[in-house]
Amino acid sequence: MATSTDFANIPGMTKEVREGVIAAFDALSNWRDEIETANERCLGKVLDQTCSVARLMGWPDQSVKATREFLETASKMQIEMIDQVMDGWKQQLKSSTAPMAIPRSFAGQLRGQSAATPMTMPDFSPFAPWTFWLQAAEMWQRTWIPEASSRRDMRSH
Repeated sequence: MATSTDFANIPGMTKEVREGVIAAFDALSNWRDEIETANERCLGKVLDQTCSVARLMGWPDQSVKATREFLETASKMQIEMIDQVMDGWKQQLKSSTAPMAIPRSFAGQLRGQSAATPMTMPDFSPFAPWTFWLQAAEMWQRTWIPEASSRRDMRSH
C-alpha cells in the first residue's frame, strides 16, 4: 500500500492528485491481494477437478498437463500484470524529468506505440477484460483441440 510520504515531493502533484494516486495504489494492492488469496484458496481444487474430469473424458496426459499449466500460468499472470502496472507507475512518479507523464514501461503495451514515439492514450474499450479472457481461452483451445480431433478421427473408424 502506498502512503502520502511515498509521493510527497513530486513536482506538479496537487493534494487532490496525490490522494487519488494513493487511493489507486491501495485499490490495485487490495485487488492483487484478493486475487492471490482466491488463487491460494481455490486454484488447487479447480486444477484437481478439471484434470480429473479431463482424464475421465479420455483426454491424453499431455492435454491434461497443458490444461493444468495454462490455468496455473493464467492465475500467476493476473498478479504479475497488476504488479507491473504498479511498478511502472511508481517508477514514473519517481522520475526527475516527467513524473506526471504516462509511464514509459507502458509504451510497449499500447497498440502501435513504442518507447521512442510520443504517448497517446489508446481507444477506450469496455470489453478489454473480456477480450483478454477470450484470447486466453482461445490459446487454451488451440492446445487441446488437435488432440481432441485426432481422438475423434480414431473413434470414427
